[in-house]
Amino acid sequence: MTGFLSSLGQKLAERWLTVLVLPGALFEGVLWLAAVLGHRRPWDVPFLAARATAQTRALDGEPVAQALLLVALLLGAFGAGLAANALAGPVVRCWFARGPRRLARPLVERRRRRWDDAHRAYESATAAEGESTADFERRRGELAARRNAIALARPFRPTWMGDQLDAVAVRVRNRYGIDLDAAWPRLWLVVPDHARTTIGDARAALTGAATTAAWGVLYLAVAAVTLWWPAALVGVVTIAVGHRRGRSATGTLAQVCEATADLYGAELARALNVPLADGKVTQRVGFTITELLRKGA
Repeated sequence: MTGFLSSLGQKLAERWLTVLVLPGALFEGVLWLAAVLGHRRPWDVPFLAARATAQTRALDGEPVAQALLLVALLLGAFGAGLAANALAGPVVRCWFARGPRRLARPLVERRRRRWDDAHRAYESATAAEGESTADFERRRGELAARRNAIALARPFRPTWMGDQLDAVAVRVRNRYGIDLDAAWPRLWLVVPDHARTTIGDARAALTGAATTAAWGVLYLAVAAVTLWWPAALVGVVTIAVGHRRGRSATGTLAQVCEATADLYGAELARALNVPLADGKVTQRVGFTITELLRKGA
C-alpha cells in the first residue's frame, strides 16, 4: 500500500509539473519580458541584460528573499496553469458553439452551400466514356472525400469541429434510428473498459488542445496590458497550434464515438431487452430503443 501511494504521489507530482508549472513558468518569463521591455523597446537586449543583472545582484546575499521569490514564482506558475485550465472549457464551447443566430447564420449557410455542391457532385457522378470501373470508383471516392472534408453530414454549426460531433448523431440516427443523445449514457455503461479508455484518451487530447489555445489567450492578455507586441505573436501562434490539435482530436473523438455506436449498439439493445433482427440493430430496433430511453420526453 505504501509503495502504491508513493507511486501515485510521484505520478501526480510529474503531472503537476508538466501540465501546470512548466507552462506557467514559460508564461511568467514572457510576462517578465513584457513588463521590462514594454512597447517602446520590444527587442532591446542590452537593456534587458542590464535589468536582469541589476535584479540578480539585488538578491545576492539574501537567502530569505531568494526563497520567497522562488515560492512566489512557483505559486504564480501554478496560478497561471489553473487559469489556463479554467479557460479550456470556454475554448471548447467556442469551438463547438452554435453562436448567436444572426452572426452564425451566414457561416452556416456558406458551409451548407459548399457541402450541398460537393454532395450533388458526388451523387450525380457517372462513369465517363471509356473510363474503367476502378477509375470511376476512385474518382467518386475523391468526390466523397471532398464533401466529407467539409462535414460528414449537412452542416448545422458555424465551425468544422461542431459539425464533426453533430454528424455522429445524425449518421447514427439515419443508420440505426437511435437518438445518440438519449442513448449515450446507457451505451457508456455497456461498453468494455478498453473502449472507455480510448474515448477518454480522445477526450483528454481535446482538452489538452483547448488548454494550449487557452495559454494563447493569456499571452494575448499580456500583450493587451503591457503593449509588448511579441506577446501577441506568441499568443496567436499558440492559439493556432491549439486549434490545429483540437481539430485533430475532434476528428478522432468523432470517429471513436461513431465506432462505439456501430460496435456496441447490439449490446445496448440486449441490455434493454429489445429484440434484435437477426442479431443486428435495424431502424425498427433503433426506434424502439429511442422511444424506450426518451420515456415520452
